[in-house]
Amino acid sequence: MSGRHATAADLESYVLGSLDPDRIDGFEAHCAECDACAAALAGEARLEVAFEQVARRPVRVASPRPLRAAAYGAAGLVAMAAAAVLWFGHSPASATAGAAAAAGEGATPAAHHAMDDGAILDARNDALDGG
Repeated sequence: MSGRHATAADLESYVLGSLDPDRIDGFEAHCAECDACAAALAGEARLEVAFEQVARRPVRVASPRPLRAAAYGAAGLVAMAAAAVLWFGHSPASATAGAAAAAGEGATPAAHHAMDDGAILDARNDALDGG
């Protein structure tokens, strides 16, 4: 090997320990005589050491972003509040119907209106339940 310079594949194979054993003596003799190949071999060795250091670093698992978690929590609370409003929110309409009946006003339109609200709530509940 003393006649030709080492290739990148030869340098990498030597550093990794996979160079053909028949070629190792000639490769080492050439690198001992050739400053360019010796410098290239040193660079390849530094690169291999850097790769090993990177491979040994512990892997960090990213934790969920606190703002994103807070946003999901807030969205859940808003959804629960909206569900509570939908579930209990129509009681003022029935209270208005009771007040109108007590005042002697026609209770029939108010009862009809309260019935529509109940039908709307039933439809919404059916939609939420998937049925």
